[in-house]
Amino acid sequence: MKGDPVPRDGYPLPEELTRHAPGERFAPDGLRAACRSAGEGLGAEDARAARFRSAAEMVELWRGLDLPAWISPYALRDARLGYLGGYERTLVSGDLSHDDTASAARARWGERWRQKLEAALRRTANTP
Repeated sequence: MKGDPVPRDGYPLPEELTRHAPGERFAPDGLRAACRSAGEGLGAEDARAARFRSAAEMVELWRGLDLPAWISPYALRDARLGYLGGYERTLVSGDLSHDDTASAARARWGERWRQKLEAALRRTANTP
């Protein structure tokens, strides 16, 4: 809303995302980009650990942070999209062993992980 004051030093990211971001606090216009970037880092980290966070877990990261209503849903969405992108890029990167890739893909997609991973690999192969 127009009357919402913007803190002089900007808005913080949740602690787990902050370690993947270039700074700790962000002005509203930079918050979404920082969220996406930090989400990518967290997603890549989780893929390497064969762990996948649900949307509810990502929302839980934000509990207690004081973001205005006109920023919160977009910041959350961008963090989640970044997370999914970072996770998938790590799966298809070839940096993980076959077993680690299988474990991480299973954590992400469950029983249909082979088909989903093949689709992700095809998308990557078709990207210039």
